[in-house]
Amino acid sequence: MLADYHIHTSMSDAKGKPEEYIETARSRGLAEIGFSDHYHPGEREYSMTHEKVTEYMDTIKSLKKKTDFPLKLGIEIDFIPGSEGRIQKVIRLDSFDYIIGSVHFIDNWGFDDPKNISEYQNWSIAELYETYFGLVQQCAKSRLFDIMGHLDLVKKFGYKTKTPMNNICMNTVEVLKESKVCVEVNTSGLRAPCGEMYPSEALLRMCYKNGIPITLGSDAHTPEDVGKSFSQALELIRQVGYEKIAVFTQRRLELVRI
Repeated sequence: MLADYHIHTSMSDAKGKPEEYIETARSRGLAEIGFSDHYHPGEREYSMTHEKVTEYMDTIKSLKKKTDFPLKLGIEIDFIPGSEGRIQKVIRLDSFDYIIGSVHFIDNWGFDDPKNISEYQNWSIAELYETYFGLVQQCAKSRLFDIMGHLDLVKKFGYKTKTPMNNICMNTVEVLKESKVCVEVNTSGLRAPCGEMYPSEALLRMCYKNGIPITLGSDAHTPEDVGKSFSQALELIRQVGYEKIAVFTQRRLELVRI
């Protein structure tokens, strides 16, 4: 069974209607998909507003009733330290099937936005990775989320440390395990300058050895990207040792064979 749980639509910062994403999923043989439009607790330009989240939920729930294709209602929420209360208010709005927690910001710097790439020059890359993974750990420890999105997103533009950050990565994996959070294998990194999936093979192996479940996500922002590069993702997943992926219904995890 293959499911794509990281899909955005024109209700946040992507292109295309939900129906168009469903048709691509059908054509690519996916068993189910989940929509996960963006919410930032500070309501940035790419984010749904608090009010828009309600409209989004109603749209997906209505579509669930109209289509015979299995759909899940998710949301991707930016983790911002100190905003946990506002995040909880959004989570409590309805019965989401899953919540993706992602780190896109270090303080006020949106480090994965190409417009902000010059800021990398102001960092020691090792210090940057320590800071980023520290935020990922805080995100997991909040226990607000079911899935950690694009676990090593900080590598997006190809800025990598000269030596592996094994200690901080291992510490992060231990926190993920303690927090009982799932990790997504996100194929959008193959479309980014880093040219590899999130997480890296080495980090994914750490997750596997520690019994952390995984989901699949394309991070689609156009209908054409649904399920994109999933054959490569499956190859990596199986090489690492995974035989099952996690699917969610009303925030309950079930492991299914791939």
